[in-house]
Amino acid sequence: MSLFWALLCGSLFGFNISKTLGIRIAIVVFGIVFIGHYLIVLPTIFNYWDSSDRFIRYNDKSNPFKRLLLMLIPKLNTYKVIDKKLIKSIQITGLPMTNDLLSSALFVATEGGFLYNLMVMMHYPVEVKLLLNNGQIINLNLSRDYVDHPTETIGKLKIFLNDFPSAKLNLSPETKQLIY
Repeated sequence: MSLFWALLCGSLFGFNISKTLGIRIAIVVFGIVFIGHYLIVLPTIFNYWDSSDRFIRYNDKSNPFKRLLLMLIPKLNTYKVIDKKLIKSIQITGLPMTNDLLSSALFVATEGGFLYNLMVMMHYPVEVKLLLNNGQIINLNLSRDYVDHPTETIGKLKIFLNDFPSAKLNLSPETKQLIY
């Protein structure tokens, strides 16, 4: 996407004014979209984690330098694994999300215009917060799934939480009511 916008803007200037200016404009536009947009939204939009009976695999994109490296060389993407026995407590943040924030379309919505749901996901993230026995906190983002398919995401979250004893679940009464 960043290459598309860079080529489009660069071509407009390159064909009409000067090729050198067009190349410079293309580089600037590419940098703004690639770094300014994707580096910021990568952990929210392109997030992945899954759970089995014993482990949770997740894609750690918390470090901005690591994110930039993954954007440049995607093959370096690796998954971290957590043994479920090492989890001390689990919290769900961002739920219940008020329905007036959500829109049915991801990219264009009448509530706020272009990319409305992206802004909702970034400002009101829905996350599973894992506190490990060693004190480390890991946030697993559910925002994209919840905005696209709230009912299915709640169902999957319920299945995920059933793998843990209730003593480890630190859920607000509103979140409990929504999930159970």
